[in-house]
Amino acid sequence: MARVVSELERDIIFGRYLPKQRLYEDEFMVGFNAKRHVVRAALVELERRGIVEKLPNRGAAVRYFSRQEVEDLYLLRAILHREGALRIRLPPDAAWFERLQEAQEAHRDAFDRRDLLAIFQTNAEFHRILFEGTGNAYLIEAIAATDAKTHGIRSHGLSVTELVDRAKLEHVAIIEAIEGERLEQLADICVEHIQPAKKFYLDKFCSNL
Repeated sequence: MARVVSELERDIIFGRYLPKQRLYEDEFMVGFNAKRHVVRAALVELERRGIVEKLPNRGAAVRYFSRQEVEDLYLLRAILHREGALRIRLPPDAAWFERLQEAQEAHRDAFDRRDLLAIFQTNAEFHRILFEGTGNAYLIEAIAATDAKTHGIRSHGLSVTELVDRAKLEHVAIIEAIEGERLEQLADICVEHIQPAKKFYLDKFCSNL
């Protein structure tokens, strides 16, 4: 199942399947030489990750978010990311900061390889570690849960080099703000950091609504 999940996720990230596009079990059974229960389990996992949705009596499709859903989700993300950034404990714990730097380097390396799935995964890891710096388990959980809901929004901008390049540079700026113990600046960067993916999705998939 893991191979089916990974390859379908990659196809969605690359834009082979677009929001609202139907996903057919029979097609995947042939393409992956997989049993129906394996394909169904893969689609359930992708639904859990927020990039596939089940349609009543119509099977599965790539998850589509309305303009209002995008705006509402990103308002909540902005609030949580700002508050999380302001609560990073300073001076930074040495072991935590080293892990954050390693995550930033892994994201940079994924970008240099143009490995879109790795870019997505290493970006998620960077932000997971970042907010661990608050030491607030409930805040960490709330941020992770909200970020997961935008998986199906953020993934579509990964094929745009300028967006990923900007994210790479902003990760460096986040590291530098923490080193300089500038939490207000860090909070501003974190909020700005999530805006390009939101704008890309709205412009590409919601512009006529």
